[in-house]
Parts: sequence; C-alpha cells; structure tokens
Amino acid sequence: MLEVPRSPRRSGSTKVSHPTVPASAPHPADRSAIDPSAWRSALALAEAIVPGGGNVRRADEDTLRVAAELLEHTHSYLAPMWSKAAVALDHLAIAHTGHRFRNLSRDKQQALLTRWNRDPTLSAVIQAFAFPIKFAHFDRKEVYESLGGKLNVVQNLEPVRWASQVIDASTYTDEEDVECEVVVVGTGAGGAVVGRELAERGYAVVFVEEGRLVRRDEFTGSSVHAHQNFYRGGVSLGNNVIPLFIGRLVGGSTAVNGGTSFRTPDWVLDRWCEEMHSDAFTPSVMEPYFERVERILQVEPADRRYIGKIQEVFQRGCDAHGWSHFVLNRNAPGCEGSGFCDFGCRTDARRSTNISYVPPALERGAMLFTKLRADRVLIENGRAVGIEGAAPNGNTIRVRGKAVVFAGGAIPTPLFLQRQGLCNSSGQVGKNLTLHPSGGLAAMFDEVLDGKGSIPQGYGCDEFVKDGILLTAAQPDANFGPIMTPFVGDALVEIMNSMSHAATFGILIADHGTGRVVADPEGIATVHYNLTPEDVALYHRGTVAMGEICWAAGAKRVLPTYSGGHDYRSRAQWKRFVDHQPRVSELLLTSYHPLGTCRMGTDPKTSVVGLDHETHDLPGLFLVDGSTVRGPLGVNPQLTIMAIATRAAEQIAAKLG
Repeated sequence: MLEVPRSPRRSGSTKVSHPTVPASAPHPADRSAIDPSAWRSALALAEAIVPGGGNVRRADEDTLRVAAELLEHTHSYLAPMWSKAAVALDHLAIAHTGHRFRNLSRDKQQALLTRWNRDPTLSAVIQAFAFPIKFAHFDRKEVYESLGGKLNVVQNLEPVRWASQVIDASTYTDEEDVECEVVVVGTGAGGAVVGRELAERGYAVVFVEEGRLVRRDEFTGSSVHAHQNFYRGGVSLGNNVIPLFIGRLVGGSTAVNGGTSFRTPDWVLDRWCEEMHSDAFTPSVMEPYFERVERILQVEPADRRYIGKIQEVFQRGCDAHGWSHFVLNRNAPGCEGSGFCDFGCRTDARRSTNISYVPPALERGAMLFTKLRADRVLIENGRAVGIEGAAPNGNTIRVRGKAVVFAGGAIPTPLFLQRQGLCNSSGQVGKNLTLHPSGGLAAMFDEVLDGKGSIPQGYGCDEFVKDGILLTAAQPDANFGPIMTPFVGDALVEIMNSMSHAATFGILIADHGTGRVVADPEGIATVHYNLTPEDVALYHRGTVAMGEICWAAGAKRVLPTYSGGHDYRSRAQWKRFVDHQPRVSELLLTSYHPLGTCRMGTDPKTSVVGLDHETHDLPGLFLVDGSTVRGPLGVNPQLTIMAIATRAAEQIAAKLG
C-alpha cells in the first residue's frame, strides 16, 4: 500500500526530459473522418471559404483533413453532421444556379457564398460550416507564417525538483491502493487551490488529473495543437450553437486563459447572501480570501508598455462618451505580450495554477497522478472514502482518503455525478448552467495598430458591468483571428490581409441561465442551453456600445461578429445596426466560463452542496469548482473560484480536524 506522507518526501532535483513539439500542425486526420461521398463537396466549399489572395493561401485537402480531425476531437457526431451539411449546400446551389456548387466557376461560387452568408436562414449554416475550416487552415504552419505568425519552440528546459512527485498513471504498476488524507480530482482554479492550502496545513494530498503535465516547451502557439491537447472540446446546443472552451491539463483552464483577474463584484456577493440567506459571502468576509489569492498569483495591472495601441482606441472612444475605461488586472507579472494566452503561456509569466499552486503543494509532499480519469467515488458506510480512476492504457488506480474533493469544472463535475447517480436528491445536478456568452467586434483604422507582440486582453471598458456587459480588448493571433470574423470567401481574405489596421474586442454578458448538462448515450456531456430574449437584447446593446467606442475613436469600418457579414463604413450605415433587432441565431458566440451546475446553498432541496462545499447527500465528498458558483458574475470567474476554494480549504480542514 502506497501512503502519501504528511511532509516532503525529498527536496533534491530530478532530471526529467520534456520532448519538444514540432513547430507544425498535428498530422491531418484520415480522409475517412469525412464521408467519402461528401469529400468533393466539402473541399469545394473549403476552397471557396478561403480562396486565397495576397498573403493568404488557399484552403486545400490538408485543411479539410485537419478540420475533420478537430470535429471528431470535439464530439463524434460532429463530423458526420458536417459531411451532410457539405452535401446539402453543394446540392442547394442547383436551386440558385442550375449546377452543384463544386461545378461552378470561382466567381459564381464567390457570388453564391456571399448571397448565402447574407441570407437570414442560411448564414448560420455557413458560419457553422466555415468555423472548423478557418480554425484548421490558418493554423497551418505555412499559412500562419505567411501572415506574420511564428510558432514558438523552447528547448532544454531546466528540470524541476517537484517532478519526482508526478506520476503518469499509465506507467503506475503498484496494485495496492494509494492512501492519503485528501484526494483532489482536478488541478484548475478549484482543485489546485484546495490542494495547496491543505498541503500547507500538513495534510497528505493526492491530486488526480485527467490531463497531462504540460510545460512551456509544448505551448508552441498552434491553435490546433492546443485544442487537441489542452482542451476538452464541447458545444452547447439550443437556440444558438456555442463552442465551449474548457482546459484539460494540469492547471485546467487557468493554464489556457488570458490571465484576467477580477474580484467578484460586490453586488454579486450581496445577491448570493440574499439567495442563500447567509452572510458568509459578504464583501468584507471574502476580502482576505481575495487578498491571499492575489498575493500568490501576483495580480497587478497589465503593463501599459505591452498592451499595445488598442488601449488608445479605448481611451479616445470612451473619453468621447464619458465612459469609464481601465487597465485590466492580470496574474502575469513580467508579461511582455509574447503570444496568444489561450494557447498556453510561452514564458511562464502568467501564474496559472500549474505554476503557482500545484508545485508548492508537491514540494510539501503532495502527489500528482496525471492522465488518470476519475470514474467513480468509493463509498463505505454511507461516506465517500476515495476515488477509482482509469489511465488511457486501462490501468485502474484507487486513491483513498478521509475527504474527496471533486473539482472537474462546471461541465465535467455534474456529468461525473450523473454517471454514478450521486448527490441529486435536489434534482439540481447539471441544472442552472450559465455561460457568459461572449462574442466580438472588429474595427478598421487608418493607423497601424498591429496587435502582434501585445497582451491580447489588457484593457477594457467597465461602464456597463453592473448592467451585465463587459467590454475588453481581444486581440487574437493570426491563426485564431479568422474565426472571430463572420466573413467568408474574398471578404475574409481582404480582412486578413488588412489585420495590421484592425482592433478587435470582446463582448461578454451576464446571462440569465437556462442551461443544463446531461450525459448522452455514450456518457459524454451534452449541454443544452438557450439564450433568452433579454440575453439577445443585452448582447446587442453591448455590441452597439463597443461600436460607438470605435466610431468615436476614428474607425473607418466597424464589423460586428454577427452572421451575415455585417460591414459598416459610415455612421449613417451604423444607424441601421443600432436599430436592428437581431435573431438569436445571428449571434456568433463562444463560452469560456460555464458556472452553476452543482450550485451551493443552505437548502438541500434546491442546492447540491452546503456552504462548506460538502455535498448534502454524501458526507466526505466536496465539490470545489465553477459548478458550485451561482452564476452569472458578469466578469471572468477565475479569481472568484480561487477565492472560494481558499475558503473551502478552511472549511475542509476544520472538518478533518
């Protein structure tokens, strides 16, 4: 039986090699990922969506193969659906032209594609089909470099002394149970914080992480590599299809986000206290927890030298309207804008939990199993006493402890409970999902703004935060920018060749939460979510406000990320957009902040965990992640989850004695 000691096992360094990832996209998927009968149809559409020109290369078969691989990685049903859409669009061209799309001339294809993209019914279909094409194509090494991108290759990283505490579950051969005091499933904003806090109190902690330990030599800047290796793919289905970006590696989503660090707004904390009939989360009570997290993360305002010229756009535009604007706080001291943060930090400047929380816990004797998927909670005498997990090679490992902390996130956590039929006497497991739907807007200026070499998200407007609208800079790299624009064909190529004059922005709203997470027949998370009319109106209001900032700052064109290829070249034209009442399907959205699916509360009939994070139904099982947070917050939730996790560690320690 392997026992985890309460004190550090050893402090000497251990030499560990970390293979360098080649500076190229992963090997394309086999053609069989797309139905062979759909291949020619899909290829014709891909070539029309990215026809090439200037510095932009044309899409080809390699683009199509990688796109298919991305779809399969996200969910098994997506590639077949995508294939059928390709065939349907190919044949739909007959109704308009008398010929299949693949048999049209280049000019006729472009004319028809533009017509479809402006059609109220078809534009959403075109955008859904184009998304993986753009994602795959612009990440290809030769395409990315032609647009000024450069993949990062770091070699000869120094070994780290805590590496001896990390065990790849696939290589673990001991058949005995692992014994500890606290087993923590997940190493993101919730789990890593609880683990470190308890390890520093002297408890024997074992982390269980489904993803890998990734160091900065793998953060090459490739979007395809990042989403295949560092993310858990997913989409929400409802009245709008929203891609969900959730980290799956040591550090969780903290290792693949922008580092933006907001405290929970006071009015949100007040709302929680009212809803839960408790003063446990008042701003004054939460103050020391925020202070501790900010101290460990070294949160500070982004360095203006590296925010780039987009801050000048915000300043000019907001000042013209008398609106508040500000430098964002980030957990990235010394950041010099070396890459797109959502693909992993190339310099380790951002203090994600794989840098700031997990290593200190390991140095105090904690252990970390990587590539170990928690399959079930071990229950004895009505109490959680551990977990059983599986490695990719079939290895089964059981970790036993006095407390089990599950911190998988707002999508995996309810799915895990549902699979085992746990903790749902309230009927609330998987419900109450909020997403912080986010989209964007771009504006073209005469001046060169060139976001390369700048912090992607370093400045914002907080004038409307209390109303549920947050506006920030959102400067993507050249391999991610195309999916933030609703254009296809020649219009897309023209925009990509002019990106040095573009400023791009993010629009986030505090939604009204009508989503749920359920397991499909394969046991995979299916997310059902519908935007409300209030959400649509709020998002449109945010987009209009962002456009007004850009016009006041001197924009020559404003391009909201709505389907249909909206392109406004004067304030007079813009008035039409202001007065526009968008359909929900027009909004092109993503989500990085799912919350609330195992909500906290004092009433076991309406909540899953109590104020101490222990589940109402199963003593010894604690949930500490975004699933317990009663969303929405209206701001990035990283700091909120970490402060709550700091408090949760206090509660768990008190129960352990």
